Amino acid sequence: MFNMDRWDVMLLAVGGYLAVVTLSRLLARHRDRLVVDLERQATAESRRQQTTQRTGPPHRQAEEQSQEKEQKAA
Repeated sequence: MFNMDRWDVMLLAVGGYLAVVTLSRLLARHRDRLVVDLERQATAESRRQQTTQRTGPPHRQAEEQSQEKEQKAA
């Protein structure tokens, strides 16, 4: 049918095994990079929210500063 002897089958099996192992390692590395990146983004967002809670939204600060300037000018 395919005219394959033992060596051909063995080489095919080894090649298939190497392909699967290599792909799984690449995917695991990629997953780890994504996890690190998402953790970094989550930490940055958490810090940003904490800063916003302490100081208020940025537009409020600008409004408060402009109101203070107007009061000083008046």
